Amino acid sequence: MQLRWLGTAGFELISGGTSVLIDPYLTRNADATPQQNLSPSDFAHVKAIFITHGHFDHTIDVPQIVRMSGAPAYASPAVCQSLAARGVPWNRLKPTWPWKRVKADPFIFGALPARHVTFDPHLVITTLWNSRMKLMEISRLGGHRFRTGEVFGWLIDVEGKKLFHLGSACMIWGVSNNIDVFMVPVQGRTDIAEVSAELVRRVRPGLVIPHHFDDFYPPLSRTIDLAPFEVAVRRRVIDVPIQIPTINSLIEL
Repeated sequence: MQLRWLGTAGFELISGGTSVLIDPYLTRNADATPQQNLSPSDFAHVKAIFITHGHFDHTIDVPQIVRMSGAPAYASPAVCQSLAARGVPWNRLKPTWPWKRVKADPFIFGALPARHVTFDPHLVITTLWNSRMKLMEISRLGGHRFRTGEVFGWLIDVEGKKLFHLGSACMIWGVSNNIDVFMVPVQGRTDIAEVSAELVRRVRPGLVIPHHFDDFYPPLSRTIDLAPFEVAVRRRVIDVPIQIPTINSLIEL
């Protein structure tokens, strides 16, 4: 199978002739790094969309992708309500609860309860200061239209492999230690290297693919140096390969 990082927490998973998306976010602002040259129209072929939570950088492009593809979108009930208010037909929305398993042949997705990372005060103050000139623009990216909803991690079975995707760096339940690939977010705290490395220690996967480390919507975001994350993983005596993805490049699993 193949995996393609779309930037932020977004991934396309491909097995045979079937493609599914997790947290697709394509519409970046002009200052984002890296830039994304794909648009929702490039994903008319996808069979399903899986959403970890409702923030703009995980859902803003979902309505258009659903219109282009007709794919169902799986998310918490609160996120489904937000998507319906933004024009997604209810017959394309699939409200999902923790522990529910969903088949999008050949993929089987299981929703695990998770939480959103807690922003620390230093990061909040710094971000507010850096964003002071764009508060009107940024205010449109929050509130009821993009409410968090219940947060999921997605456990994925495909081709005899187990993949685990977190959209935000907080996990309240353990997962089995036979995870082949862990897609771990590295954004949201000033100590995020340690936070994300601890998640790796808990999961102990065969391969780590960090994500959400990009400067996806300045000044709300920042580019994360992954070197401290790698050091923090090794400090925990975890000998696991770490594959840093390049936006839109395929990874063979």
